[in-house]
Amino acid sequence: MKRRGKLLAALAACLFLGIGEKASGAELSFVSIAKNTPIFDMIDGKQVQIGTLSAGQSYSLRGEDSTHYFVKFGNYMGFFSKSMGKKVPKATYKNMNTRLQNTNTAVITKSTAAIVDMPTVKGKTVAVVNTNIRYPIISKEKDWYKVDVGNRIGYIASNKTVEDAGIPILMYHHMLEDPENIEAAKGNSMVIKVSAFEEQMKYLKTQGWRTISMEELEQYMLRKKNLTGKVAVLTFDDGLTSSLKYAYPIMKMNGQKATQFIIGGKTRGFAPEWDETQFQYVGFREMAETTDIFDYQHHTLGLHLREAKKPMNPLMTVKSFEEIKKDLIEGKMYIGQFDNHPERIKYLAYPFGQRNETSIRAAKAAGIHMAVTTETGNVRLGDDFLQLKRQGVAPRHNMTDFINKLNGTYKEH
Repeated sequence: MKRRGKLLAALAACLFLGIGEKASGAELSFVSIAKNTPIFDMIDGKQVQIGTLSAGQSYSLRGEDSTHYFVKFGNYMGFFSKSMGKKVPKATYKNMNTRLQNTNTAVITKSTAAIVDMPTVKGKTVAVVNTNIRYPIISKEKDWYKVDVGNRIGYIASNKTVEDAGIPILMYHHMLEDPENIEAAKGNSMVIKVSAFEEQMKYLKTQGWRTISMEELEQYMLRKKNLTGKVAVLTFDDGLTSSLKYAYPIMKMNGQKATQFIIGGKTRGFAPEWDETQFQYVGFREMAETTDIFDYQHHTLGLHLREAKKPMNPLMTVKSFEEIKKDLIEGKMYIGQFDNHPERIKYLAYPFGQRNETSIRAAKAAGIHMAVTTETGNVRLGDDFLQLKRQGVAPRHNMTDFINKLNGTYKEH
């Protein structure tokens, strides 16, 4: 545990110092590898091997701590033991990358994939990417993807990868065992059966999908984190108590986690006694007790409403910049009471998914890092952080629909 803590601290220091963001030509040091060397990153708090550096190769050095060297690899960088390499004063290769930037397109490796120095089967292997790793590309050249590894140009055969369809943010609201028997839930597109949710979560687990936090997604989008291929974000809007009664134990059993977007104006000290005929909201007590699964975030304090005289107009789209900013800042303080860390509240779900330029500017001014909508689609590198798409899950969606939503191939029907 101490070793893992040191690695996390070192990575945090690199983020703080901006080591992973230097221009390619700014590095003055290089590291040479004596024999094939595993390279790692910290993913979901665990040390994960993301690839292998090849014997006899050298790479531009991005940073170091007392026990590890850091080099550019994938969407950010990776680390390896200092015992496996040594510093050298200059590069021993001719394919240094001094100007080419990664695009917003990434590929996911289907198997271990060699990075070679030329786009041909005769190319020399300079590194290997492990299976199920997202890797951003510079461009595609016929049957090869041009990539950067250690600030040098390499190529991955396209048949070793699939193009990344983006990361799905799944959107849920309410669930009941038999919603067809509850008057308030009949015909409500936001109320699904518990059995359907259970089947969906079982699919994620058995098919190797890992659920990630909004924080992990943000770091990936900032190009400060590597991610594996099969990842999804689970989100619940409104903070309804059914998410605790039904979703919480299912996710806990499967080792999954999710984000709850809480309506501050609906939140009290504790939730009322369960009543399936009512829409009820979690309280601060329940929030504090369930942080092992749920990360509680912002769904506004008092703007989850529509204009009384014009019900088609959400307040988020008619209030002034200052009014929206004030609501979001006060909401962060109010929602953050449950653990006394309002600074953690930095992700927002727009009420009804609707927003305009004013509300987007206000969200940014209030310290919101990312915000989600209800527009259908997966999240890709380069997307607008304050207008991220989601994949809503409704009663009409069967398992084929659910799988298509994960894979970014869903078509409305």
